[in-house]
Amino acid sequence: MSTVQTNIAIDRECDHCGYNLKGLPMGSKCPECGTPVRRLSSKTSGTIMDEAPTRFVKKLRLGFLLSSSAIILQIMSAFMPNMVEVAVDLFASFLWVGGIFFITLPRPNRSNIRADKVLDNDKFRLTVRALNIAWIGDALVTAGIVSLQSTPTGGSALMLGLLGTLGAIVSIAAWICMIPTSVYLAELAYWTANNNLADRLRGCAWILAVIGTITALLTGIGIALGSPSFIFIAAFPSILIFFTIIVYNFTFLQMTHVMHWVVQNQSHAAGSFERMEARRKKEEQYKGRIVDDTPCDRCGYNLIGLEPGSPCPECGTLVSHPTIPTIRDPAKTGSYHDNTPLDVEEHGENLGVYFNDQMDAFGKPKASGVPYTPETEVPDDGDIPLSLEDDEETPEKPIRHDTSSNDTLKPRSFDDDS
Repeated sequence: MSTVQTNIAIDRECDHCGYNLKGLPMGSKCPECGTPVRRLSSKTSGTIMDEAPTRFVKKLRLGFLLSSSAIILQIMSAFMPNMVEVAVDLFASFLWVGGIFFITLPRPNRSNIRADKVLDNDKFRLTVRALNIAWIGDALVTAGIVSLQSTPTGGSALMLGLLGTLGAIVSIAAWICMIPTSVYLAELAYWTANNNLADRLRGCAWILAVIGTITALLTGIGIALGSPSFIFIAAFPSILIFFTIIVYNFTFLQMTHVMHWVVQNQSHAAGSFERMEARRKKEEQYKGRIVDDTPCDRCGYNLIGLEPGSPCPECGTLVSHPTIPTIRDPAKTGSYHDNTPLDVEEHGENLGVYFNDQMDAFGKPKASGVPYTPETEVPDDGDIPLSLEDDEETPEKPIRHDTSSNDTLKPRSFDDDS
């Protein structure tokens, strides 16, 4: 038995070290690090499982892990003292931007995989990175304001005003960056073949773009005109935006799990060819014999390589019949039963059963129903007729017409020979 070896015809990175595997046989090992080469189809499937090296997926997983950690830290910071909260938020913002940096890495081997208008758009990808830096700026401005307010003088009004204006601009930029980030993550979720997450992220992008804009306009008009009614109206879409942000943040946790699942499956697929080759070599080596490690049921000896039906070298038990049942001599073997009387539980009088004609549509006995018991007399309708009585007429046999000639048609019985 032989297998056809196909060589890798395109530039392709090793899943572990990034070595270019072009020209190597499919299913072989990387000459640099010894990692098994995953067998891929000649046509791209458009999924991250088949198109991305494992080392690239691990970077994406690290990015989502950093972003998820930043989200958890920001939630925890809300229950911390003021200065500690500012320090934790600043650290979380750096984690967030670092995670976005890994998530928006360019896809490898773009020329050999199915193109994507979002993931392969370098301008859009770099824009997402640049906009998310606003979270660091927002954390720095907040830290500056808190530091000035904590001084004995409370800081100058001019400095606090400048920082407040700068903080408002940076905060708006930080919130706006969630829209393109949602779009990019949605396409990344489609690449992982997780359409539910992708549709959810697209919904988040739409709500943040449309409902968020309406909410900002209503709030701005209310503040400019001094009308509390506009601010009150803007509170209702703000609730929707609040839940959208929760879904948006929770999606990062789910994407971390998805990337971990992809890494595990790719690692398993990388060793599948190696396991198949080892199995094939075993079958060639032990042709017609036991291929797998099989312990003897009696002594535990490894029966690999033995022919079925041969005795175990350790205890002599036949391989095809590891356990031989013993033959019992009836004269020397005691009975299985001790001949003790069975205890029969008395259930009282036999109340009988109701047949279908004595029950209603709900399966309950009718008021006029009579139960049948062993003492009930069944009416005798007489003997069952086994043959026709003499006085009954025998039905006539069907008649067919002979149309084999042009003569006048005449009735003909089925008993005729022709």
